[in-house]
Amino acid sequence: IYQMPGIAETVDFAHIRNHYYRSHKTINPTGIISVGPQQDLNEPHGRDLRFR
Repeated sequence: IYQMPGIAETVDFAHIRNHYYRSHKTINPTGIISVGPQQDLNEPHGRDLRFR
């Protein structure tokens, strides 16, 4: 879905991570957020070849 036209421009992963880990104290009571992993969601995934 991320690679579909117009989707990537609407996604802010920093906001998603900060909201998820900082607003739900039962999930992360210490407020610590890891640095990674770094993901390249624009990298070819090959689904177009596997699912025709």
